Amino acid sequence: MISYRYHLISIIGIFLALALGVVVGTTAVNGAVVGDLRRQVKDLKAANADAAARASSLSKDAGNADTLAQAFGASIVSGKLSNVGVVVVSLPGTTANLTNAVATEIAAAGGKVTGKLQITKDFIDPGRVADIRSLATSGAHPVGLQLPETDDAGRLAGSLLGFVLLGKGAPTDLTQVIAGFTGLKMIKADGGLSAGRAVVLLSPGALAKTDGSAAMLTGFSTELGAKGPALVVGDSTSAAGGLINAVRANADAKDNVSTVDDGATPLGQVTMALSLAEVVAGRKGNYGTAANADALLPTAN
Repeated sequence: MISYRYHLISIIGIFLALALGVVVGTTAVNGAVVGDLRRQVKDLKAANADAAARASSLSKDAGNADTLAQAFGASIVSGKLSNVGVVVVSLPGTTANLTNAVATEIAAAGGKVTGKLQITKDFIDPGRVADIRSLATSGAHPVGLQLPETDDAGRLAGSLLGFVLLGKGAPTDLTQVIAGFTGLKMIKADGGLSAGRAVVLLSPGALAKTDGSAAMLTGFSTELGAKGPALVVGDSTSAAGGLINAVRANADAKDNVSTVDDGATPLGQVTMALSLAEVVAGRKGNYGTAANADALLPTAN
């Protein structure tokens, strides 16, 4: 006869066997998991080393390209902008070094900077849109200017400035419009100013996502380009989260404005001159090193 003690010992034996199985199984599973994790870490280390090597190679390539641009850039761009007058407009955050480098490259290409304008933070202040609307619609409205049917201050300002900066109005119109914006503390003129055949808008750095400045300046750029040749020049930060990114993401802006996203480098300044020549000839494009560029340089024509 099987006793109660036998049952108890049997049950204890079963539980001990189950516990041993769990331990053995967990150890086996853990071993497999640890082994898999080790392989993943090894693969990630290899991938990271490969990425670092590629980044180093790209950095060297970029350095070599800049060295070549410094040595031969003037020869490459020579004559591309012969007798083309260019107005250089700088947005807040633009350094004097970038402005001067762009002006130097324009001169090397045979062009002439007919004026330098610096836009202030008041221009992109959302609290000042009514002042821009008032100036554009009544305070300084050149004869023949057809403003876009909108209350968008950026587009109104771009249409008004594009009209006078690109020589669509009389010389007195240019003087009056710049005086109007200067009176509003939105624009500072650096020296003398006369109309040009093209406008270069310098916009390095990022733009705030919440204050409407990206949309305002996108509209501004679009209308500048609608009035004549216009090129937006910036840097990698601008291409990622600034005006260049906003322009490239907007269909209307892309139809009117060209962009260069590496303008702070010697190679980018050569690209700027070549791109500006393309814009003057009526061809648009987005150039530079960012992922959203069409190509590094314009195609030779």
